[in-house]
Amino acid sequence: MITALTLAPLVAAILIVAMPAQRARAVALAGALVSFGLTAWLLTQFNGTLIEAKRSWIPDLGIDYHVGLDGTNALVLFLAALLAPIVVWISWGHSDRPKTYFALLSLQFTGLFGTFTALNFFHWFIYWELALVPAFFLIKLFGQGVERHKAAINFFLFTVLGSVAMLLGFLFLYQETGSFNFIELPEKVKSLEVSSLIFVAILAGLWVKVPLAPLHIWQAPAYAAAPTPVVILLTGVMSKMGVYGFLRLIVPIFPAQLQQHADVLLGFALLTILWGAFLALRQTDLKKLLAFSSLNHVAYCVLGIGALGVALNGPKIDAHELARQGVILQMFAHGLSAAGLFYLVGLLEQRAGSRDRDGFGGLCSVTPRFAAMFYILTFCSLGLPFLAGFAAEFLIFSGSFAVAPKVTAMATLGLLATAVFLLTMLQRVFTGPVNEQHRSMPDLTRNEILILTPILILVFWAGIYPKTWLAFSQLMP
Repeated sequence: MITALTLAPLVAAILIVAMPAQRARAVALAGALVSFGLTAWLLTQFNGTLIEAKRSWIPDLGIDYHVGLDGTNALVLFLAALLAPIVVWISWGHSDRPKTYFALLSLQFTGLFGTFTALNFFHWFIYWELALVPAFFLIKLFGQGVERHKAAINFFLFTVLGSVAMLLGFLFLYQETGSFNFIELPEKVKSLEVSSLIFVAILAGLWVKVPLAPLHIWQAPAYAAAPTPVVILLTGVMSKMGVYGFLRLIVPIFPAQLQQHADVLLGFALLTILWGAFLALRQTDLKKLLAFSSLNHVAYCVLGIGALGVALNGPKIDAHELARQGVILQMFAHGLSAAGLFYLVGLLEQRAGSRDRDGFGGLCSVTPRFAAMFYILTFCSLGLPFLAGFAAEFLIFSGSFAVAPKVTAMATLGLLATAVFLLTMLQRVFTGPVNEQHRSMPDLTRNEILILTPILILVFWAGIYPKTWLAFSQLMP
């Protein structure tokens, strides 16, 4: 079942290449819907214990085909599976080389699903790289502006260099352990003195993908240049690959090294939170503003992961579990809100021909449905109660404050800065006098409301009753 949901978009990509161009979008949507349906069915069967499929592949090298679903990947896999058909739906009117575009999107989905389900490094790394290549071509071939080529190349170079470092780290780890299996490695590493260089090499690959400062400089140009459906994948799912890698690789396999370097990780998470907020404060381009907002919000996940390292010392409350579940829920909450906001900014640019924050004004009276959707998703990013962002950030800050109160207190300054730049954005775009150029701007259509509806439902559901979604992130003994 897990294999089927992973490979369904790959089959769709092959069929797209073989079929007439006018069928490309329908085939891509069918592949994405199959994956979403299988993922939803698996979650109904999930009780916290590992659901896995394992077959011997290259036994002489200890390589198995090993995939699974557990409390670490269930929620982020559902997020990816949900956004996949939404991205295809948003792209329905795309007419520029549709076979190439929808085939690349489908390959992207397979790379993402495979990354979140693989439990053996060998084919996990194949999927990790597969998710990178289509994104590069989607930005370069279908991106916006002359800067798209430079943005795509920077995105590719940074992530490839990080991947090379991670690959070298795992090859050295394999020499010491004789295993690529994510489930077996924690036990094997316990009896060994693993070099810190291995830990640093693997950490570097994840650092770039999240990203954390100072290796974040590829992010904003890539987000600004990417077409709206692609940037939804970049911010909604691909940025979560790095955070997921921390939870799957660093936390269980390198607990001693994580504990040793937790203060450094907390420091860089704090730096990224504050720097991302500062950069967002300086932006008037709505896409770049949201890109730096995304940098700021994903860094809260890394703050929680740093707290996991400190929590290994055993505080009186279960800070480890609070922070871990907060990180997972934050990936889910931010993926939903960021995807919705980037979609709305894409619609705004399509209608107005601009994404300059200061070029709008008074849209609440012109496009009330659009404004309502934008406000809800922005408030989710702000962490207002009864929305998904509040539950996630509350758990992260509860866990991190128990073990690192000073860093956590300083990180709250990032929340204040986030409130400033997001509320300023709402004020400039939606309040005040109406810009005469936009007085006839159309409001959201029925189709656009339908696209946003599942996102909004989940934003409220995870905020009002987070227990439903936290159940998927619990680790059973």
